[in-house]
Amino acid sequence: MVQRTATTWTTNRVVALIIGIVFTVIGILGLIFDTTGGYLLGFQVDLVHNLVHLVTGILGLAAAYTGWSRTFNQVFGIIYIIVGIVGLIPALYFDNRLLGIMHVNPADNILHLVVGIVAAAVGFFVHDYVTGTARATNDDMTRP
Repeated sequence: MVQRTATTWTTNRVVALIIGIVFTVIGILGLIFDTTGGYLLGFQVDLVHNLVHLVTGILGLAAAYTGWSRTFNQVFGIIYIIVGIVGLIPALYFDNRLLGIMHVNPADNILHLVVGIVAAAVGFFVHDYVTGTARATNDDMTRP
């Protein structure tokens, strides 16, 4: 069992933190530059899509700092794999929106699949071994 502290940096925690930062920044940029249904860095976005990115990013950041990073990666991975697969089925687009909810394009679908697979793989198959710590102890400070 892994001790969950604010100083233990596991692979799951790092992945959740990276997802959190990237999705939060993308969500904010999308809300600043285009909320009506345009393109951001080649990806089709709209208000709902930007809000989904922002909420996902905030959840990733929260998971990274509350000990829920492995669960976040598992759930996030499964959801994004499903969204990526659903996005590949043309019959599920209504009014040019995926499930009638938000705009996506093939680049979005591929990104959703790749990020979902990576997050799910880390969440399900990578054990929470410590990759580093954020603080030094007195023993680390002694010199030979």
